[in-house]
Amino acid sequence: MEPGFILRPAVINDIPSIMEIEQICFDLDSFSKRQFAYLISQAKGYFYVAEYQQRVGGYFSALINQRACSLRIYSIAIHSDFRGRRVGQLLIDQIVVIALKESLKKITLEVNVSNFPAIHLYEKNGFKCTSVKDNYYHDGASAYCMQRPVTE
Repeated sequence: MEPGFILRPAVINDIPSIMEIEQICFDLDSFSKRQFAYLISQAKGYFYVAEYQQRVGGYFSALINQRACSLRIYSIAIHSDFRGRRVGQLLIDQIVVIALKESLKKITLEVNVSNFPAIHLYEKNGFKCTSVKDNYYHDGASAYCMQRPVTE
Protein backbone atom coordinates (compact mmCIF):
# COMPACT_ATOMS: atom_id res chain seq x y z
CA MET A 1 0.00 0.00 0.00
CA GLU A 2 1.14 3.50 -0.71
CA PRO A 3 2.12 5.58 2.29
CA GLY A 4 -0.43 8.11 3.43
CA PHE A 5 -3.60 6.00 3.48
CA ILE A 6 -5.48 6.04 6.76
CA LEU A 7 -8.06 3.41 7.64
CA ARG A 8 -10.73 4.57 10.09
CA PRO A 9 -14.35 3.92 11.05
CA ALA A 10 -16.77 5.80 8.82
CA VAL A 11 -18.81 8.70 10.19
CA ILE A 12 -22.02 10.29 8.93
CA ASN A 13 -20.03 13.16 7.35
CA ASP A 14 -18.38 10.59 5.04
CA ILE A 15 -21.69 9.74 3.34
CA PRO A 16 -21.34 12.19 0.39
CA SER A 17 -17.91 10.72 -0.47
CA ILE A 18 -19.19 7.18 0.01
CA MET A 19 -22.19 7.93 -2.23
CA GLU A 20 -19.85 9.20 -4.96
CA ILE A 21 -17.85 5.97 -4.84
CA GLU A 22 -21.05 3.93 -4.76
CA GLN A 23 -22.35 5.63 -7.92
CA ILE A 24 -19.04 5.08 -9.73
CA CYS A 25 -18.83 1.42 -8.75
CA PHE A 26 -22.40 0.14 -8.64
CA ASP A 27 -24.74 2.51 -10.51
CA LEU A 28 -28.07 0.58 -10.55
CA ASP A 29 -27.33 -1.39 -7.39
CA SER A 30 -26.12 1.55 -5.32
CA PHE A 31 -27.27 2.16 -1.76
CA SER A 32 -29.17 5.24 -0.60
CA LYS A 33 -27.98 7.87 1.90
CA ARG A 34 -30.44 6.40 4.39
CA GLN A 35 -29.00 2.90 3.98
CA PHE A 36 -25.47 4.20 4.51
CA ALA A 37 -26.53 6.20 7.57
CA TYR A 38 -28.01 3.02 9.05
CA LEU A 39 -24.92 0.93 8.25
CA ILE A 40 -22.63 3.54 9.78
CA SER A 41 -24.61 4.28 12.93
CA GLN A 42 -26.87 1.36 13.80
CA ALA A 43 -26.01 -1.88 12.04
CA LYS A 44 -24.39 -4.75 13.92
CA GLY A 45 -21.14 -4.65 12.07
CA TYR A 46 -18.33 -2.46 10.85
CA PHE A 47 -18.02 0.35 8.31
CA TYR A 48 -14.53 1.65 7.48
CA VAL A 49 -13.15 4.14 4.99
CA ALA A 50 -9.67 4.34 3.47
CA GLU A 51 -8.67 7.99 3.36
CA TYR A 52 -5.81 9.63 1.48
CA GLN A 53 -5.04 13.31 2.04
CA GLN A 54 -8.51 13.81 3.54
CA ARG A 55 -10.24 12.18 0.56
CA VAL A 56 -12.16 8.92 0.90
CA GLY A 57 -10.71 6.50 -1.64
CA GLY A 58 -12.60 3.37 -0.66
CA TYR A 59 -14.77 1.76 1.97
CA PHE A 60 -16.24 -1.46 3.25
CA SER A 61 -19.26 -2.43 5.26
CA ALA A 62 -19.26 -5.83 6.95
CA LEU A 63 -22.03 -7.33 9.05
CA ILE A 64 -21.73 -9.99 11.73
CA ASN A 65 -23.94 -13.08 11.50
CA GLN A 66 -23.70 -14.60 14.97
CA ARG A 67 -25.73 -17.69 14.03
CA ALA A 68 -23.39 -18.56 11.17
CA CYS A 69 -20.35 -17.31 13.12
CA SER A 70 -19.39 -15.30 10.06
CA LEU A 71 -18.62 -11.80 8.85
CA ARG A 72 -20.38 -10.86 5.61
CA ILE A 73 -18.76 -8.24 3.42
CA TYR A 74 -21.91 -6.32 2.64
CA SER A 75 -20.23 -3.76 0.40
CA ILE A 76 -16.70 -2.92 -0.61
CA ALA A 77 -15.71 -0.33 -3.20
CA ILE A 78 -12.70 1.66 -4.39
CA HIS A 79 -12.94 5.02 -6.16
CA SER A 80 -11.61 4.76 -9.73
CA ASP A 81 -8.95 7.38 -8.88
CA PHE A 82 -7.49 5.04 -6.25
CA ARG A 83 -7.56 1.66 -8.01
CA GLY A 84 -4.23 -0.09 -8.41
CA ARG A 85 -2.90 1.47 -5.20
CA ARG A 86 -3.60 -1.53 -2.92
CA VAL A 87 -6.58 0.10 -1.20
CA GLY A 88 -8.61 -3.08 -1.73
CA GLN A 89 -5.91 -5.11 0.01
CA LEU A 90 -5.87 -2.65 2.91
CA LEU A 91 -9.63 -3.06 3.32
CA ILE A 92 -9.51 -6.88 3.08
CA ASP A 93 -6.72 -6.97 5.67
CA GLN A 94 -8.86 -4.93 8.07
CA ILE A 95 -11.85 -7.22 7.49
CA VAL A 96 -9.70 -10.22 8.46
CA VAL A 97 -8.49 -8.40 11.61
CA ILE A 98 -12.11 -7.73 12.59
CA ALA A 99 -13.15 -11.35 11.97
CA LEU A 100 -10.25 -12.57 14.13
CA LYS A 101 -11.10 -10.08 16.89
CA GLU A 102 -14.73 -11.22 16.85
CA SER A 103 -13.65 -14.92 16.90
CA LEU A 104 -15.63 -15.66 13.75
CA LYS A 105 -15.08 -18.74 11.62
CA LYS A 106 -15.54 -17.42 8.08
CA ILE A 107 -15.89 -14.34 5.89
CA THR A 108 -18.50 -14.34 3.11
CA LEU A 109 -19.40 -12.08 0.19
CA GLU A 110 -21.17 -11.87 -3.15
CA VAL A 111 -19.43 -10.47 -6.23
CA ASN A 112 -20.62 -9.85 -9.78
CA VAL A 113 -19.39 -12.70 -12.00
CA SER A 114 -17.94 -10.14 -14.43
CA ASN A 115 -16.01 -8.13 -11.80
CA PHE A 116 -12.69 -9.78 -12.58
CA PRO A 117 -10.43 -7.39 -10.59
CA ALA A 118 -12.49 -7.97 -7.43
CA ILE A 119 -12.65 -11.73 -7.98
CA HIS A 120 -8.86 -11.80 -8.40
CA LEU A 121 -8.39 -9.81 -5.16
CA TYR A 122 -10.69 -12.15 -3.26
CA GLU A 123 -9.07 -15.31 -4.64
CA LYS A 124 -5.62 -13.92 -3.81
CA ASN A 125 -6.88 -13.55 -0.23
CA GLY A 126 -8.11 -17.12 0.11
CA PHE A 127 -11.76 -16.73 -0.94
CA LYS A 128 -13.32 -19.62 -2.86
CA CYS A 129 -16.53 -19.66 -4.88
CA THR A 130 -19.15 -21.76 -3.08
CA SER A 131 -22.17 -21.14 -5.34
CA VAL A 132 -23.70 -18.83 -7.94
CA LYS A 133 -26.80 -16.67 -7.47
CA ASP A 134 -28.47 -16.11 -10.83
CA ASN A 135 -30.09 -12.72 -11.52
CA TYR A 136 -28.67 -11.37 -8.25
CA TYR A 137 -28.25 -7.77 -9.43
CA HIS A 138 -30.86 -5.34 -10.80
CA ASP A 139 -29.45 -5.64 -14.31
CA GLY A 140 -29.88 -9.43 -14.22
CA ALA A 141 -26.20 -10.21 -13.65
CA SER A 142 -25.29 -13.21 -11.54
CA ALA A 143 -23.10 -13.24 -8.45
CA TYR A 144 -20.52 -15.63 -7.12
CA CYS A 145 -20.96 -16.44 -3.45
CA MET A 146 -17.47 -16.62 -2.00
CA GLN A 147 -16.07 -17.40 1.42
CA ARG A 148 -12.83 -17.99 3.24
CA PRO A 149 -11.96 -19.33 6.66
CA VAL A 150 -10.75 -16.89 9.27
CA THR A 151 -7.07 -17.55 9.90
CA GLU A 152 -4.14 -15.31 10.70
